Amino acid sequence: MKLLYQHSRVSEKDINTTAQSLIPYSEYLKQVVENGGYEHHESSINLPSDEALLDNVREMMEKKSVGKVKYFIVVGIGGPNLGTKAIYDALLGHFNILEPERFPKMIFFDTTHDLFAKHFTKFVNNQLNSKEDFFVSIVSKSGGTTETTANAEFVFNALQQKFSDATDRFVLITDENSKLWKLGEELGIDVLSIPEKVGGRFSVFSAMGLFPLTTCGIDIEKLWQGAINMRDKCIGREIPENPALISAILLFLNNKKGYTTNDNFIFEPELESVGKWYRQLIGESIGKEKDEGGNGVHAGITPTISIGSTDLHSVGQLYLGGPNDKFTTFMWARNTNDDDNSYTLNSETFTELVPGISGKTFTDIKNAILEGTKIAYQKQEIPFMEVILDDISEYSLGQFLQFKMIEMMYLGKLFNVNTFDQPHVELYKTETKRILNS
Repeated sequence: MKLLYQHSRVSEKDINTTAQSLIPYSEYLKQVVENGGYEHHESSINLPSDEALLDNVREMMEKKSVGKVKYFIVVGIGGPNLGTKAIYDALLGHFNILEPERFPKMIFFDTTHDLFAKHFTKFVNNQLNSKEDFFVSIVSKSGGTTETTANAEFVFNALQQKFSDATDRFVLITDENSKLWKLGEELGIDVLSIPEKVGGRFSVFSAMGLFPLTTCGIDIEKLWQGAINMRDKCIGREIPENPALISAILLFLNNKKGYTTNDNFIFEPELESVGKWYRQLIGESIGKEKDEGGNGVHAGITPTISIGSTDLHSVGQLYLGGPNDKFTTFMWARNTNDDDNSYTLNSETFTELVPGISGKTFTDIKNAILEGTKIAYQKQEIPFMEVILDDISEYSLGQFLQFKMIEMMYLGKLFNVNTFDQPHVELYKTETKRILNS
């Protein structure tokens, strides 16, 4: 993975000056890794080194014989759900509709919706012929999220009605001794734990992500290798080699200049869910009413997601001609799995409509659009940086997700906010439960 930022409109002097304030925290992160364990909120960076965690996931897979399932159903919302979906969609899910015979497939039950529930019931009745066809993980950090609880009740009842007793096809993934954990013990449903100090939006490398992803054949060891490689780069003192440190500084300094929106312009459509994962990560981590000293600051960066080249035709006019309040992160992959087989436009049925398109591959066209977009941004003096993945693979995704999680830790320090809490999310949860109880 490579980070390019020559068009960020931030000087190397300002980057280096700001970086000096983060060196003590970078050393602290290094100490967290050296100490191991999960005593600190930053301890999510230790997940990819936790062999015992991986052993527990594999043992559960063997116990449940989930390697033969056709459908893996994830019931969750927020970080635990978004991280899993980001990796699954990037590697497999984006192409599900074109690969109807490829299994297993993952189904995400991530919000309460009557029509989805209706269609899920039809799916259970028409597509699931035996208990071996499916498996369900219910993921909830707190174990008491309203949406997840409602969906868990619905899915459990639908499968119980079809198969009489489907409890052995469930695993609950939650904090140890949460309400969900204790319910699993009462019902005889197996449970996997997540470390208490690891927040949901930082949990993708925990059992919450590993268990369903492993079942779908995704190489967790390569995912972890990428994460460890990036972790080692992002907790060092050498500023030019620390992409998380630099990226956090660019976001922070541009925000102070009035670029309050960070648009993640992704030129690989299968990475859209990665963008949605990052949207929660930055929104929930940095958007805070008060700073660490209790002072009112209303800090935050508004994250948006754009897909290239689709959204050049929907919001490109706004970005290039509208308010100059956006700092853009272009994201793309140097190599994709289909580069060697990229379709060449050799026929002449439609190519005469666009001069120069004949003889080009889809990769050629995508690259031309990306380069043209960057040139347009330069001419309009819109600041941007680029994140370039080597390819779209487990290793590269592990690198990127770890890069962004550590970026968020540095960014929280720069904004002087608590990166790991989310007090205002609880506001709607409290009111929701009050209304339901009234």
